[in-house]
Amino acid sequence: MSRKVELLAPAGSPEGVRAAVQSGAGAVYMGYGTFNARRNAQGFSQQEMAQAIAYCRARGVKTNITLNILTADRELDAAIEDAKFLYEAGADALIVQDLGLARSLHAHAPDLALHASTQLTVHTLDGARMAREIGFSRVVLSRECTREQVRLIAAEAGIETEVFVHGALCMCYSGQCYLSAVIGRRSGNRGLCAQPCRLPYSGGHPLSLKDLALADHVAELADLGVSSLKIEGRMKRPEYTAIVTAIYADLLRERRAPTPQERETLRRVFSRDGFTDGYFTEKLGDAMFGTKTEIPLHEVQALYDEAAHRFAPGKEAPRVPIALSLMADETGLSLNAWDGETDGVTAMDVAPVERAIHRPATEESVQRSLVKTGGTPFFVNETHITLADGLMIPAARLNALRRNVLDRLLAQRSAPPVRRWRDAVAQDDPPQTAARGYRGVTASVRTRAQAEALRELGLETIYVPPAVAAQTGLPVILPRVFSDREQPALEALLREAKEHGTQTALVGNIGHIALARRLGLHVRGDLGLNAYNSRTLCALAELGVQRQTLSFEARLAQIRDMQGPIETEAIVYGYLPLMIFENCAIRRQHDGQCRCEDGVTYLTDRRGARFALLPELGCRNTLLNSRPLCVQQDFAPLGVQTVRLLFTIEPPAECARIAQAFLQGTPLTGAFTNGLYKRGVE
Repeated sequence: MSRKVELLAPAGSPEGVRAAVQSGAGAVYMGYGTFNARRNAQGFSQQEMAQAIAYCRARGVKTNITLNILTADRELDAAIEDAKFLYEAGADALIVQDLGLARSLHAHAPDLALHASTQLTVHTLDGARMAREIGFSRVVLSRECTREQVRLIAAEAGIETEVFVHGALCMCYSGQCYLSAVIGRRSGNRGLCAQPCRLPYSGGHPLSLKDLALADHVAELADLGVSSLKIEGRMKRPEYTAIVTAIYADLLRERRAPTPQERETLRRVFSRDGFTDGYFTEKLGDAMFGTKTEIPLHEVQALYDEAAHRFAPGKEAPRVPIALSLMADETGLSLNAWDGETDGVTAMDVAPVERAIHRPATEESVQRSLVKTGGTPFFVNETHITLADGLMIPAARLNALRRNVLDRLLAQRSAPPVRRWRDAVAQDDPPQTAARGYRGVTASVRTRAQAEALRELGLETIYVPPAVAAQTGLPVILPRVFSDREQPALEALLREAKEHGTQTALVGNIGHIALARRLGLHVRGDLGLNAYNSRTLCALAELGVQRQTLSFEARLAQIRDMQGPIETEAIVYGYLPLMIFENCAIRRQHDGQCRCEDGVTYLTDRRGARFALLPELGCRNTLLNSRPLCVQQDFAPLGVQTVRLLFTIEPPAECARIAQAFLQGTPLTGAFTNGLYKRGVE
């Protein structure tokens, strides 16, 4: 029999908290303030959040609070203040994406559990182990993980694992999507994704996945050693939370698959042409795609009404077992209550107890009054009654005493723990040493021909894919996504590249840092690490990163703010990578036929903009922006050491022409974009 697994339910409002708890959740996750990834949710005031945490604590339910967006340097102090409030209010864990924020929080509150958000794109054993090294106690795995990946990480990473089991699926790996930011300034990494992937493109809705449902795999996930099963949906109504949570709570408790009626209920409350478990079962393809199924409200109103009744104010499910001990004699009554977790409480009734004339109190009659705990989260599973002979104890007197002791126990359980927050920590100070001096222009390419066209131009660095590095010995750029199954072949290429002279690796995931370190390569960070503030640069430096590519979602003023002990790089040219996904959209655009070698495939949006699709390792794809970024200005005053040209679909001669223009300061003309450097994101 596997150990107890947590069911983690969403709550976007105080009503959502009650809905989750009264429907069987073992933990609830909520967003607070402006630093969480569902900033458009109803949200909580400070008082409401404190009350929600207390409500959950009293009922034995964990609270995980999301502070899971990227934060700019000028926002970090406010984010830390939010974290301090949550810590002192008794939150059990914070869910964090930003490595700099995580580093500071760990210093301020070493005993606070930090969970690595799915926005950190952890999907390999190395990634999970690196999360543990950073200081996270749990990692929320990418939704794309297969059962074998989940099995491996849960068994060998030495860190708690959390897996999404129900709710919306993004086409892109979480944390690696910039589509909404680049086309509309609403950043998914900043909690305001506009979901442009749900819109129509050439071929229908090629980026809109069905909702996830792992209802058939709940018992299996428990057996794999997963710590927490997560339901997505903080933006949905509380009734949705209540309905879905109740079904998954039953499945987990009873270790079974859903009934036909439960499947239909899940579909009716929300789905996109049904559900998929394609990532977990490795059954990718057209069957995973769908758009929202519109169900008329009157068809589900009865479901919603039933669910709403369950979490209406004052409704309580008996969640917390307690023991009661009563002592009664002529001098009065004493009632103790304890829950096995706290010290317990005592209530006294010191009024004299009269002798009975006809019907003295018995243990049975007293017990009947004591076990009436309706309207509270408690149920009595043990009683101890010490009763002097011949007493008359009115039921009203016992009821009042019981209510008194249960109120005290509820207050005791609701109280936050006493914790010590360190107000002044070194991690909040500016870095002791900062990188200085501009070094020049770098480039990353996809083909050997592109690399050869650039080799004699005087670029500071040319990064090439592993297969090209194995032939040329040039610095290597790792694929942003690869699985544990694919890693041995990739490691073999990297060793071969090292034998040919490769000394440096450009990595885009925290798991890749560990791989590069093991192979003895100098580590530089790519855009996938989402470096958005100075403290993230400090955190990456502590992991061995020597140069870091800054987020292209940052404004120029933010780049100027970023000071760290490592060199920094800014991307100044290229078709920016907007998404990377597991499902091959190239194949879907060609009627299921693989056409990766037949030129560039494009998606066209409603306005006629064309987005190139690039084939990646493992039949994955990268979606490129429709126009290339081109920012020809002096970045040296901003404090960066290098600027990079990101070459993808350009012919070799075009790569050389553009590189020479940047090296010589010659203006380029064309259908370019300034990206987000001047506009920024919300």
